[in-house]
Amino acid sequence: MGKGVNCLISLILMLFGIPLAMAGSYTIEHAIPSASVPLKRTQGTTQKINVFNSEWIYFGEENRRVVDVNVNFPEGHETFSKILGSFSLKCPKETRCDHWDRYGNFGLVLNKGEENETFIELDRFITPYRVGVSWEADLTALRPLLTGQQTMRVFIDTWVGEGHNQGEGWLFNATMLFKGGQPPQPEAKAVIPIWPHLSWKSGQPDLPVEQQVPPVNLKLPQAEKFIFRSFITGHGWNNRQNCAEFCSKTHFYTVADQEFSREIWRTNCWQTQTDGDQRGTWQYSRAGWCPGAQVFPWDMDVTQALEGRERAIFSYRLEDFEWLKDGDVPFYYLSGLLIVY
Repeated sequence: MGKGVNCLISLILMLFGIPLAMAGSYTIEHAIPSASVPLKRTQGTTQKINVFNSEWIYFGEENRRVVDVNVNFPEGHETFSKILGSFSLKCPKETRCDHWDRYGNFGLVLNKGEENETFIELDRFITPYRVGVSWEADLTALRPLLTGQQTMRVFIDTWVGEGHNQGEGWLFNATMLFKGGQPPQPEAKAVIPIWPHLSWKSGQPDLPVEQQVPPVNLKLPQAEKFIFRSFITGHGWNNRQNCAEFCSKTHFYTVADQEFSREIWRTNCWQTQTDGDQRGTWQYSRAGWCPGAQVFPWDMDVTQALEGRERAIFSYRLEDFEWLKDGDVPFYYLSGLLIVY
């Protein structure tokens, strides 16, 4: 983590006039903000911003599993009542979608091409088997990130491309609708990445989770409200325990002295709606995701846990589990953001 996280927090807070000082590899610090938002503000006009337009995501002679674009978002002095993201996956040549369910996400890149490049996950999804799909996400709380010129990224873990007998990848579309008006109250004034997107291997005592998802010590800004937002999905299944894709586990976050827990398990996959009939095992329950569906974030109101504190430690753990060392290694994709209101 370290430098990439620090630079992103610095960027976010500077956009809103908040000074920053850093200390320690896993310590995030900044001074109490004197002004959380620009003093002179105007209502923005409703506008739709195209981020990706039928972007072909594929793997072949050229590796286009990751695509970045530069996007100009409204400046920080403009206010908006809501920001809605609209996303879709379509098939190349109408019928040549990837045959398999693939992991994907969408987000923001800081310091592209540099040693401290950092990807901040804003939305997560899994592709359907062989057909397209559309979905929406409320991104209003992420307005502090969606300000000025930013580099946006889409990633799909596909391994097919032009001429492949199992499809030619995906056409990805993403637009953001900024609805002009007064901002929601309370208004998000900063988004601090606690853990940018990462993967960690589970069930291995010689590789404990705290080494892979290290605790973060954060100096807190003054705020009315704090929401901690996390994406977690489990992957890998070709083992006797069917973990981590097909096994239900409880995940825990500790924020200061308060623990938050949730069973990461999606039971409504059979209700997934796509552009056509999927193939494969899309109906089965999975660890936080379904083929052909967006992944919903886990939002925790941590205001009470942080109230009156100048700093707090954020830590993560999984319920006790040991992999039997056969087949696929079970692992999780995880990210966590603190939204400051």
